[in-house]
Amino acid sequence: MNIQAITRAGAAGMIVSGLALGYSYIAHPHYMSPETIAAPFWIVIHALFALSLVLGLLGTIAIYALTAERAGGWGLAGFISLFIGMMLIFGLDYYEVLIAPYLAVHYPQVIADHGAGDAMGLVAVFFPLAGVLTVLGYAALAYGWMKGDVLPKPVAFAMIIAAFAFGFGLSPLGGLMAARVTAAAFGAALIAIGVSAWHSAAFSPAAT
Repeated sequence: MNIQAITRAGAAGMIVSGLALGYSYIAHPHYMSPETIAAPFWIVIHALFALSLVLGLLGTIAIYALTAERAGGWGLAGFISLFIGMMLIFGLDYYEVLIAPYLAVHYPQVIADHGAGDAMGLVAVFFPLAGVLTVLGYAALAYGWMKGDVLPKPVAFAMIIAAFAFGFGLSPLGGLMAARVTAAAFGAALIAIGVSAWHSAAFSPAAT
C-alpha cells in the first residue's frame, strides 16, 4: 500500500460513511415499538449505521495518520475525542442490531419499557456523551486540518458548522426532524472531506 492508495482508501471510507449516516438517520423509524424493532428494516438501518461508524473511523484514521503533524494539537484532541465517541456509539449500535431485535421478539416487555436501549440505565448518560465527543472531535479535527492547510476552508467550515448543528439535533432540544436534517448535513460534510482527500495532494505527508 502506497501513500496514495491509503489516502484514497480513507477518502472512500469517509464518502461511504457520510452516505450511510445520512440515509440511516433520514430513514430511521419514528416509533420504536417491539414490532418496529423486530422488523428486518430496523436491522438494515442500524447495520448501515454500523457501517458508517466503521468506515468513518477507519477512513478518519487513515487520513489523520498522514496529516497528524500538520493538524497539530487541535487535530490530536479532535481525533482522540471522536475515536472514543464513535467506539461508545458502536457499542449501542451493536446492541440495536444484534440484541434488541431478539428481545423484541422473545421479551417484548423489555422493549416496551426501555425502547431501543438508548435511555436504559447509564446508557442515558453515556450515549449523549458519546455524541458530544464525536461531533466536537470532528469539529476540532477539521479546525486543525484547516490551520495546517490540509483542508480547504469552505470544507472545514462546513464540517465545523455541521458538527455543532448535529450536536444540537441530537440533544433534547433538537427533536427527530432536526436530528434527521443535521445528520444529513454532517454526512454531507464527511463526504466533502472524503472528496477533498481523494483529489488533494495536501493530504499527503510530503505536502507543505
